[in-house]
Amino acid sequence: QYFVRLKDNTNGYDTAYPGVEILPDGTFLVTTYGHWAQGEPPYILSERLKLSELDELAKQPAK
Repeated sequence: QYFVRLKDNTNGYDTAYPGVEILPDGTFLVTTYGHWAQGEPPYILSERLKLSELDELAKQPAK
């Protein structure tokens, strides 16, 4: 189980409304809403992640 932070929200707690889909090839498509750029209006952010990528990141030392 992983906790994945895609990006820092710059405007309090007005964020989230997340959606997660698992595509046929096993890729996770995660979509969320937030204020991702200081002083800019909110927008929708989507990322594609593979479990193998997360596993590799988890092996790296914390920064």
